[in-house]
Order: sequence, then C-alpha cells, then structure tokens
Amino acid sequence: TTVVVGRERLVALRCTSLFSTSTPAAAGADDGDASSSDAGASASSGSSGFRPRRRVPRTYRPLQARPKPKARRGPPNGSDTLFPQAMEQELGSDARRPSSDLEQTFGLDAAEALRSMARRKERGGAPDIEAQLRAVDYLTAPSGSTEDMVGERRAAMESWTEEERRDFTETLDKLIEEERVRGLKLTALDKDDDLTKNRGEVPQDARVDPNQRAFGQWGETIVRVDRVQKVQRGGTMVRYRCLVVGGNANGCAGFGIGKASSPAEATQVAIRMCKRNVFFVDRYQNSGLSSDLVGKHNSCRVLLRSVEPNIGLKGHDLVTLILTYFGITDCSAKTHGNRNIYNVVRATFKAICTHESLEEIALKRGKRLLNLERAKRLQI
Repeated sequence: TTVVVGRERLVALRCTSLFSTSTPAAAGADDGDASSSDAGASASSGSSGFRPRRRVPRTYRPLQARPKPKARRGPPNGSDTLFPQAMEQELGSDARRPSSDLEQTFGLDAAEALRSMARRKERGGAPDIEAQLRAVDYLTAPSGSTEDMVGERRAAMESWTEEERRDFTETLDKLIEEERVRGLKLTALDKDDDLTKNRGEVPQDARVDPNQRAFGQWGETIVRVDRVQKVQRGGTMVRYRCLVVGGNANGCAGFGIGKASSPAEATQVAIRMCKRNVFFVDRYQNSGLSSDLVGKHNSCRVLLRSVEPNIGLKGHDLVTLILTYFGITDCSAKTHGNRNIYNVVRATFKAICTHESLEEIALKRGKRLLNLERAKRLQI
C-alpha cells in the first residue's frame, strides 16, 4: 500500500497510520522514506495543513479577529448611581460625606435635587426646548383651553403657598395683556385712558361700522328670504336663505348670501358676506360706463349698454338696483334667458368686473389720454 503515486499515496499513508498498532514514534521511523519524499508538499501547505487549490493573489491578507470590547468601569455594586461621577472625581473621596444641614436632613441625593430645583427657579425655568415649547403653547393658547389649564397647573406646582400662586397668576396675566397691547402697535392718538379704565362703557364714536370708514356711507337691501329644506336620514331639515345687495353709491358694491335656522340670523350672515364680497368700478365721468358690458351666469345673460349722460337707468329692476349701489346713474340694461334673481345678480357683477376705464384702455393700447380742452388747445 505504500507504493502509490500522487494523491492516492497520501491517502494510503494516512490509512496505514490509522490502522497501525505501533506507537507514533515507531510509525514515523517506519515511514521515514515516504515522509521524506513528501516533505516539500507538507512544507508548502503550512503548519495548519491547508493547501489551496488555486494560486493565492499577492494582495491577499487574512482577516484579523475583532478585539473584544473592554469592560466599563462603573460604580461598585450597592453604590448610589444617582450621584454625578464628575462631582465625585472633583471632590475626591470626601464627596459623599454630608457637609451641610440640608444634606444631613434629607440626604445627599435629595439635597442635590433641591439645589438643582433652586438653581432652575433662579434661572427662570428649565433650559430644555420642551419646557420652552410648553411655555409658548400656554402663552398662545386661548383662555379656558386645555393648554391654558395645564400651564396654570404646572406654574402652580412651582409655588409653595396660595399667595405665591395668586401673585404669579396676576403677574403673568399682566405680562400677557402688555404684550397684547404692544402687538397692536397703537399710536398716541389711539390710546385712550377712559377706554382702558372703563372697558364696558364704549363711546358712541367707537361703534362705527368699519365698512363705513373704508367705503363711506354703506347701505344694504334685502332682495329675498327663502325657506329651504333638505331631506336627511333623521328627517327634513328646514333652514332659511337670504340674498342681500349693498354698496356706498361711490363705485363700491357687493352681494352676499347667508343661510341660518331663522330669517333674522340668515339676514345677518348675508349682510356680513355682502361686506366681505366687495367689487369696485371706475365710473366714466362718475355716472356711466365707458363701453358696453356683457355678463353671463348659467343660462342668464345681462347686457349693460353705455349711454349719454343724464339719460338715467332703464332695464331690469334688480340690475338697476345694483347699478345704483355702484353709483352708476346712466345705463341701459337688458337681461336674456333664465331671469332667476341669483343668476341675474351674479351675471350683473360679472359684467361690471369686465369694465375698463379710459386710463386702463390707454395704457393697454400704448396711447396718450387727453381731455377735450387740452386737445382743442393743441389743435388736435
């Protein structure tokens, strides 16, 4: 079995070594000739006996085992981990000894917690971002909301007695009121001592409608109040709808539609919507239109023709009412199609929105606008 060539010879040698009854030293002496012939192969394979089937590249580097993580050095078992280690390193071994009456009474950790609370109270609160966000939520929350009540409870927890809580609440309310007044950016003329002292008594001049200040004398007309109903699962829901048209007869007018459970409430809602939904028009010679206008809504078509001055208003009653609120006194109106009041109102306002003054037309065409007197002087 020992006279074998190549790979089979090595296998035969291993088989003889396994089944031989002699000692390893004797087996090594008997097979000295065979082992000497395979010395080159065993030397090339290395001490581990690994023999690669392919040539190993020069850039090959064996992987190294990861170093084991070092064990952390923490406090010994049974010691208090709440005490900061940095302070213990600074103070040394005497850090855990009580040095004041506070520490003797409450202990080292409780004394340190009390000191930190006192420091935080002196600095005006905790410096973390969460505390600042909670403070912002409390200051911006409306009165009586959840954030407002939570903020008051947190502020009350910092005080020891009822007097401190009351003083803190009064001071905070005063600061909030000052910031609110400061945010209004009032001038010296707007500030009135009588108004700030007696908030319940408002003078008659201060009750002026803001729309009258912006647009002048404002007036409305209730066009129609309808009773509408909607069938739902629980039954029929009855409501009221109101249409209001208003203006100041100076180039500014609007319309509003409101719904509510009663006619009075629907009228108030429609009036508010009318003052919000405002349209402006630049009248020709403060009484007419510069050109013919056309507006269409659904199947209703409204035609507004420009006429000579001092002609008056002619046409649909609702259209003439809207033109009167705009301050247009010279116009001829014609309506076609379905003359529902809602379609007529919307079509009329769409037509007026397309109106262009002479200045706008001149700028659009790139022409110079001259009045008749100047044109006569220049002999044009």
